[in-house]
Amino acid sequence: MDIVFPTEHGTFNYRVAGIWVQDGHLLVHRNVNDDFWALPGGRVGIGEEAELALTRELQEELEATLTGTTFAFVSENFFTYLERTVHEIGMYFYVSGDLPLRQGDFHGPEGDHLIYRWQPLDALRDLQLFPETLYALPQSLPPHFIDR
Repeated sequence: MDIVFPTEHGTFNYRVAGIWVQDGHLLVHRNVNDDFWALPGGRVGIGEEAELALTRELQEELEATLTGTTFAFVSENFFTYLERTVHEIGMYFYVSGDLPLRQGDFHGPEGDHLIYRWQPLDALRDLQLFPETLYALPQSLPPHFIDR
């Protein structure tokens, strides 16, 4: 059971996401019906460790095997989505793995409802990206992620 609680006042959501950087590009995704981008990941299940949830989500969404995860930060977000107020706790991890860098938009094995893109780090502001703290990534990445 995912840790998401809809109530009459809004929805609480616990999400985990990966900061995946390769060769100066950040992996982002969006739903085909959305006009904004986010980092790939998903909901954490009750009794599931966040890092394991991220590994599971990226395997399901992209058939990617992670070879490394390092905790990055926690972000508390308040927003409206599909006319619902959402209070979200997002746990973010730096990740690496076997997903090849591609040009242009692409879909994962779950279908065409999610669009993925390797966005150049120096062009993050060309996207509407949430949470907005991600715009600071090029300046805040650990040095070993910059040269990938």
